[in-house]
Amino acid sequence: MSKKKVTDELRARMSAMAKRRLVTMSKAKRYHIAYMAGVQGGRPIVIDHAKVQALRAEGLKHREIAAELGISLPSVYRILAKGKKR
Repeated sequence: MSKKKVTDELRARMSAMAKRRLVTMSKAKRYHIAYMAGVQGGRPIVIDHAKVQALRAEGLKHREIAAELGISLPSVYRILAKGKKR
């Protein structure tokens, strides 16, 4: 959900006094209120990390994994680097 859409949705539910409080409160506080309301931002994960790691375990090269899954080479490197740290 986009940030503008979230803001519009929250403002539609509020009274004028609550809207004024929203404008004056900190960004962290607004994020916390949105989180408690069940609204979360961020881009959803669309790459299957397990599949990337499984293909690497099969012995495929990084470029082959990227081509097969239709993702960028840096994404493959990033996913595999995170897998090693865990």
